[in-house]
Amino acid sequence: MRHFFLETEPGMVPAPGDTVTLDKEESHHLGTVLRGGREQNVVLTDGRGNRYAARLVKRDRRQATLEIISVQRDDDEFTAPLLVLAIAVVKAKRLEWAFEKAVELGVHRIVPLLTENGVLEPGSHKSKRWRTIMRSAIKQCGRSYLPELSEPVLLGDFLAQRPPGLTVFGSIPEEIGLKGKPLSLVELAAQVPDVLPEHLTALIGPEGGWTEAEVENFLELGLQPITLGPHILRAETAAAASLAGLQGMRQIWSGPN
Repeated sequence: MRHFFLETEPGMVPAPGDTVTLDKEESHHLGTVLRGGREQNVVLTDGRGNRYAARLVKRDRRQATLEIISVQRDDDEFTAPLLVLAIAVVKAKRLEWAFEKAVELGVHRIVPLLTENGVLEPGSHKSKRWRTIMRSAIKQCGRSYLPELSEPVLLGDFLAQRPPGLTVFGSIPEEIGLKGKPLSLVELAAQVPDVLPEHLTALIGPEGGWTEAEVENFLELGLQPITLGPHILRAETAAAASLAGLQGMRQIWSGPN
C-alpha cells in the first residue's frame, strides 16, 4: 500500500474519525498515484513515529482530504540505542545518496560534518533538498520516523557535543598505525554491554580521508576505530556499510535476552 507524508504539529496526533489534509506536493502525488484506480485507502506517516491507515474522501488539484481509520505508534523507532550518522560533506550526489540510504537503514539523526579534507560548506539551499530526499526515503521504505537533520557543523564542535554512547569511526590501517586496533562490526556486536548505550554513532570521513590530527583526536577521546573490509570505500558506501552493521548491533543488543 502506498505511503504518503502528513505534516502535523508537534504533539498533535489525529485520531480515528478525524479528517486531515495533505500539503500541495503530497496531494499532487496522491492524485497521480490513485488516478483511475479503485483503491482509495492509503498509509500516512507524520515522521514522528505514527503511522495512519486513511481513506481518501475528497480530492482536487490542490489538496487531498482523508479520514483517519486507525493509528499505530511505532515504538521500535525509539528503542535505544538510537543511530546517528555524522558524515563529512562530500560531493553533492554522493552525499544525497548517503542520506537516502541512511534513512532506509534506520538512522535517527544525520549530521553533516565540515572536515579538513572535505568539501567546503554547502549553500543553505542544500538543507531543503536534503530534507526532501529524506522525506521521500521514509515513504519508500515504509518508516514512520523522519530522522533529524542537523545543520553542517565543524568536526571539532560535533565531537565536543557528540551523542552519549558508542561512537565508531571508519578507518584504514595507514590512518591508525600502531595507535589503535580497528575492530569489525561483527566483533563489536559480540561485545554485548551490560548497559545499553543511548546512541550508536558512525563517524564517516571525506574522500581524502581523516587527517593525522583528526585521528589523534578521535583516539584521545576514546572513539572506536572500525574496519569495513579489505577495500577502501567511498564515503557514501562506508556510511551505508557502517549503518547496516550498527543496525544489526542495535537489534542484537536491544532484543530479548
